[in-house]
Amino acid sequence: MTSRKILIVESYGDLLDLLGEALALLGWDATLAASSWEALNKLERETLPSVILLNLRTPVMNGIKLLGLMKAHPDYRNIPILAASGQCSGLSRECCLALGFDEFVAKPLVFAELEMSLNKIVALEKRKIIRASEPLNLGSNVWQPAVIGGNRRRVVSHRDIQNR
Repeated sequence: MTSRKILIVESYGDLLDLLGEALALLGWDATLAASSWEALNKLERETLPSVILLNLRTPVMNGIKLLGLMKAHPDYRNIPILAASGQCSGLSRECCLALGFDEFVAKPLVFAELEMSLNKIVALEKRKIIRASEPLNLGSNVWQPAVIGGNRRRVVSHRDIQNR
C-alpha cells in the first residue's frame, strides 16, 4: 500500500494521537501538529503533505486564519485541506467550502466518514493531475475555457494561456 502524507492539526492531544494511529492503518504517513503555529513550522521543515486535516478551533490561531495563510503561500496553496469542527450544521459545512476548504467533516468524527472524505479528496486530486497532463486543444482563435483549481475555479481563455 502506497503511503500518502497527511498533516493533522488538532489541539486535543489524545485525539491527535488516535487520528495519527488510525490513519496509519489506512496507509497514511501522519505528521502531527497540536496548533496552527506548529503546523506552519512543520510545513516549512518537512516534506509537504498530500492533504491536511485541520481542526477549526485551534488555540491562538484558528483554522480559518491558517487556511488564509496557506492559500496565500505559493508552496502551500494547492494542498487540499479538510476542515473538522464540532460546531456542525449544514450552514457551517457550506461556509467552510465557500471559504476555500476542500472538504468538511463533523466532530465527533466518524472514522468511516473521515476515510470517505479523504478518499474523495485523493480522487479529486488525481483527476486534476490527469486533466493537467492532457494537452489543451486551443484551435485557431476560438475561445475555449479551461477550468483551473479545486473549489475555487477560475476560467481562463486560450489568450491567457498563450501569454504566459
